Amino acid sequence: MVTIPNPQTPPELSQPSLPQAVRFFSPKQKKILIISSVIFLVILVLSSVVFYFWLTSFKKSLIDFNISGPTQISSGETGTYIISYWNNTNQILQNAALVLRYPQDAVVGDNKIIQNIDLGSIGIGGGGKQEITIAFIGPDKSIQKLEAVLSYKPQNTTSTFKNEAFKEVAINGSALSIDFKTPETALPNVRSSYVIHYKNNSDKVFQNVSIEAIYPKEFNFVSSDQTPVKNNNTWNLGDLNPNEEGDITILGILRNVQNANFELAIGVIENNRFYKFSRNSSQINLIVLPLKMDISVNGQPNLAVNSGDYLQFKIHYENGAGIALSDVILKAKLDGSMYDFSSLKTSGYFNGVDNTITWNAGNLPDFKSLSPNSSGDVEFQINVKPQYIIRTFRDKNFLLQVSAVMETPTALPSLAVKSLSVLSDLAIKVNTKAELKTKGYYFDSIIKNSGPLPPKVNQTTTYTIHWQITNYSNSINNTIVKAVLPEGVSWLNKKAGAGAATLEYNDRTGELTWNVGEVAAGTGTLLNPYEVVFQVGLTPAISKVNMPVPILGESTLTGNDTFTGNNILVTVPALKTDLPDDPGVGILKGYVQP
Repeated sequence: MVTIPNPQTPPELSQPSLPQAVRFFSPKQKKILIISSVIFLVILVLSSVVFYFWLTSFKKSLIDFNISGPTQISSGETGTYIISYWNNTNQILQNAALVLRYPQDAVVGDNKIIQNIDLGSIGIGGGGKQEITIAFIGPDKSIQKLEAVLSYKPQNTTSTFKNEAFKEVAINGSALSIDFKTPETALPNVRSSYVIHYKNNSDKVFQNVSIEAIYPKEFNFVSSDQTPVKNNNTWNLGDLNPNEEGDITILGILRNVQNANFELAIGVIENNRFYKFSRNSSQINLIVLPLKMDISVNGQPNLAVNSGDYLQFKIHYENGAGIALSDVILKAKLDGSMYDFSSLKTSGYFNGVDNTITWNAGNLPDFKSLSPNSSGDVEFQINVKPQYIIRTFRDKNFLLQVSAVMETPTALPSLAVKSLSVLSDLAIKVNTKAELKTKGYYFDSIIKNSGPLPPKVNQTTTYTIHWQITNYSNSINNTIVKAVLPEGVSWLNKKAGAGAATLEYNDRTGELTWNVGEVAAGTGTLLNPYEVVFQVGLTPAISKVNMPVPILGESTLTGNDTFTGNNILVTVPALKTDLPDDPGVGILKGYVQP
C-alpha cells in the first residue's frame, strides 16, 4: 500500500550539530569565536589564582600591636606599661616572640635592658597582653623610649615577619632629689662645712637609697656627720619614706683653685648596681687667702723616693694680709711607717707621741708678730727607713705624708673670720724594691744533670739555673727578665717552676726571655719568690782551660712600679761554672779541664 503524503503537512527537519553549526560561520567569525574562548579561559584561570592568593595572602597591617601606659613620669618612679598583640589575619602566627628593649639606665626586674619572651603560636583572632613595670631614669625634660618587636611566621609562608612599636616617655622631675649647700664665704686651705640635702618627692617608699659625691681633685675630705660606706664619698641611707628628707654635713678643705666643681647623685642600689635617679653639680669660687704656705722636699713639690733616701723638707710661708699677724704657730705632722724618726733633725719642737713638729715664738721669734708682706722658711731633715716593714699583705704602697697647719688668732674683718689658718700637705710615694737572683747548680733536685765535673774540653756538662724574683712593697707589671747564652752554651729545652710557661728561647739570637707579667707586692717576703728553672749544656773550648767560664750572661729585670709609675731595672752579673750556690761544686770543680 502506498502512502501519499499530505501536502499541507510540512516535512520534519533534524537539529544541526555544533560542528555543522560552525560550518555556517564565516572564517572571520570562526577566528573571533576562538579568540574570545581563549580570553575567557585565561580570565577564568587568573581570577581563580587571584581569588586563591586573596584567600591565602598575609597582611602584616592586620596585626594589632601597641604599647600603652604613662607618657610622662618622674625619674626613678615606676610605671606600668601594657604591650598588647592581636592576630586579625586569616592565618595562624607560628614561633611568635616578643623582644622588649629598655633604655640603658632603666630599672627593670631582671636588670636586663633586652628581654625576650616566647609566645608560641597565636591563633586566628587570638592575642594577648604583657604587663611590665619599669622605672625610667634620666635628666629632667629628657625623652626615654621603650621599644617592642613582635616576630612571627605566618602559617602559609616560610618568611618571618616583624612588627615594631615604641613608647616615648618624658621625664618630669625626679622621685629623689639632691641639693648641695655651700658656705657663703669659701676660703682656700681652710676647713669648711658643706651640706648635702636629699628628699623623697614621691608617695612611695624607696629601698636601698644611696648618695654618691664626686669631689674636685683639690678637695680633701676631713669628716662627715654620717659615716660613708666607702671612699669617703658614698652614703647608704637605707629606706627613704614618702616625702622624707634630710642632710649630710661634710667637713673638708678646698685647696687653692679659682673654681671647684662638686657633683652629686642620688638613687637606689639594685643587683649591686647604682641607679642614679637625679644628679646635681655645684661650682665654688674661692676667696684669695692672704696667708700662704707650701711644702717642698729635696727642692721639689713632689717626688717618689727609695728606701734609705735622705729627705730635706722646706715649708715656705708668706703673710699677705697687710697687717701683722700675732702669736703665729706652725705645726707639721709626719705620718708614715717608712719614716726613720731616729734620723730627724729640726729646729722645732718634736713630739714623738703624735710625730708633730711645732714652731712658735719660743723657737722662732718672728712668729710673735709676723710682719706684713713678710715671708720665711722652716726646715727639717729625715731619712727613709733602709728596710721595708712588711708584716701583712696590707703593708704595701707606702706613703710618707706631711700635713702642715699655720694659724694665728689675728682677726681679719675683710674676711669676716675670727682667726686665720692655712693648711698644706705633701704625700710622697715610696718605690718598691725588686731583686733578681741567678743561681746555678750541678747537683739539683728539680732537673738532674750529667757530664764531667769539673767540665772538660769538647765534652758536654749540663747545669740547672734558677731565676728568682723578690718584690717588696708595690706590685710590678710588664716584668721581663732577659739574658744571653754565652759561647759554647746550648739550650736544652728543659724547664720547670711557676714561670716555665712564659720562658722562651730564641735560637737565632741566643737570648732567653722570661715574660713574667705582674709580680705582686710581698713576693719573696710574705710569699715564696717567683721562680723559673731551666737547663743548659756547656761544651767548653780548649781556650777556656784552667778557668771558670760563664754559663749564663748578664741577667736584667725590667718592669713598672704600679704605685709610683717609675721604671724598674735590676742587673745581675753573669753566672759562671764555679756555682757559688752549689756546695757540691765550689771553685776547684768550676775550672775547665783539658
